[in-house]
Amino acid sequence: MIGGDGEWIVPAPSDPNIIYADSQNGNISRFDRKTKLSRSIRPYLAGVGEMAPSELKYRFNWTSPIAVSATNAEEVYIGGNVVFKSTDGGLHWSVISPDLTRNDKGKQKASGGPIHLDLSGAETYDTLLSLVISTADPKVMWAGSDDGMVHVTRDGGGTWTNASPKGAPEWSRVYQIDASPFDAGTAQLVYDGHMLGDRRPHVYRTTDFGKTWTSISRGLPDDGTAYVVREDPNRKGFLVVGTDNGLHVSSDAGANWKKFPVEFPVVPVWDLKFVKSTHDLVVASHGRGMYVFDNIGPIVEMDAGVQGKNLHVFGVPAASQWQIWNRGGFGVGAWTAPNPPNGAVIDYWLKKEIKQTEEQKKLKREPVKIVVTDSAGNPVTTEYGPAKAGMNRHVWGLRYEGAKKVSFGKEAPPSDFFDPNRGPDVPPGTYRIAVTAAGETVTKEVVVGPDPRMKVDAEVLKARAKAAVEGRNMATAVNEMLNQLDGWETSLTALPKIVGGGEDGEPAKTKKYEAQLKAARDLNKKVKDFKDKVYSRDIQRDTPSDTLHFHSDFQAKASRLGFLTGAYGEAPRDVAKEELASIRKEAEGFLGQFSALRNEVIAYNKTAVEQGVPTLFVGDPVTIQAPAGF
Repeated sequence: MIGGDGEWIVPAPSDPNIIYADSQNGNISRFDRKTKLSRSIRPYLAGVGEMAPSELKYRFNWTSPIAVSATNAEEVYIGGNVVFKSTDGGLHWSVISPDLTRNDKGKQKASGGPIHLDLSGAETYDTLLSLVISTADPKVMWAGSDDGMVHVTRDGGGTWTNASPKGAPEWSRVYQIDASPFDAGTAQLVYDGHMLGDRRPHVYRTTDFGKTWTSISRGLPDDGTAYVVREDPNRKGFLVVGTDNGLHVSSDAGANWKKFPVEFPVVPVWDLKFVKSTHDLVVASHGRGMYVFDNIGPIVEMDAGVQGKNLHVFGVPAASQWQIWNRGGFGVGAWTAPNPPNGAVIDYWLKKEIKQTEEQKKLKREPVKIVVTDSAGNPVTTEYGPAKAGMNRHVWGLRYEGAKKVSFGKEAPPSDFFDPNRGPDVPPGTYRIAVTAAGETVTKEVVVGPDPRMKVDAEVLKARAKAAVEGRNMATAVNEMLNQLDGWETSLTALPKIVGGGEDGEPAKTKKYEAQLKAARDLNKKVKDFKDKVYSRDIQRDTPSDTLHFHSDFQAKASRLGFLTGAYGEAPRDVAKEELASIRKEAEGFLGQFSALRNEVIAYNKTAVEQGVPTLFVGDPVTIQAPAGF
């Protein structure tokens, strides 16, 4: 963002297009992502290249801390040995604190020598290293120095109070302060003493604006400096600490600690951030990159009571309909990290593993049944999840169930462009998720929202979903009709072998069945001819290029109806509406013919019963269902 070695990078919470970043020694810049313009806004220009730190009016740490207002992108703070504030994006600065360090002049000499000095600024001491604004009260700000001092202001910088913990290691660095998201008077911090030969973790917590502090280091590994501690904004008292030994968590405000229950390397962790809306935990290590744990809600919620249940379903975080595209085109590009699961993440705990039944194996279904309905109870989809002992995860893709498939022939493989088995997007709203396993059903709710990066009209998304569901229901009706036709064709073709009759028009061996066999041949011809009007048996659907040899049949037309409903955020275009209406009219015509043929099948079954030969299965009448919930 800025060049140099790169230090703090802080997007403004109220406008992420405005980013404040600094390189070493307080060289702060303001970058605008929209205009791509960057400007230097350092509040004090003199530095250690000109004079010893003791002679400078203001001193800056190599890693100078930045804080930005939660509501005003132009209100920014940077820490030197004092706190600087700007309300115009860094054009003008004011000093809002006294020197908040020990200001020991004996430790502010130019380093290096005797051959040459080290004037990089990396050794400048008695400077602020951490600066944080309380989200519970923006007038409360905490500052920590590299020489062990902690100060707090409760009036936006008008007055500052020394809030350094008694008994804390002297001269150690207050590397990170975390202001509690629940209470302005509560904070936790770490002291880093490894440069003084002290590798023990030093973690403290206050609930009274620093008047008293409690050490909460007990239970952490003795040989591992603590660099950062943060409180989960979704669960009061749930803390995560980053140390030289990786991650540890506490569910009781630091009274007890345990190792982070997900595999993580033993690597120094220097910063952490919770993402409240998605319950994610972002982890910045020193030497092995950055990690994101998607939805740590189950870790926060997990306790002995949960582990004792046969089935426990964790809270489902709000889900967004992210619109994903391939940044690398269709070739192989540079490596990019995987995206998090796209949909509603359903985490559940099973005390014991549930084995698949033979029927489930045949249907390729996992043992746990997951039923999604809308807020009015209308069915959305039924899916199936894993059932191993312990933690399990299933992701609902925020879609309705796909159209019913044809039960014969080979299936076309899904492509990047088209998957006829994929259901339509659901509109934003609240949905119920019922998880059934081990003889129990647990229901949770999830709020589905649009892609937060886009301004979309909820009514437009609803109209789009309605049109898509209408198209899906039309495809389902066509495929149900075809499945019945195929079943009739299969049974009628097999009848001669079953009753010992003649094949291919040969006389029946038993005259008793001659009339019924002739009726079967006549009916089968009608069934085949009608089926061929709707579904081309010549196309090899599992060979995509084979579709180039033939025009699309009606079944293929009906299968793509859900994809004629327009781009995300757009209502169906007129041309799509016309196509939907045209195909629906054609589908209703075919369903009318099928209804007449069905009556012939019913009549055929009456004579078949009289002759004692197998009848044909006749299901319910096939109709195009109206979309529910709109």
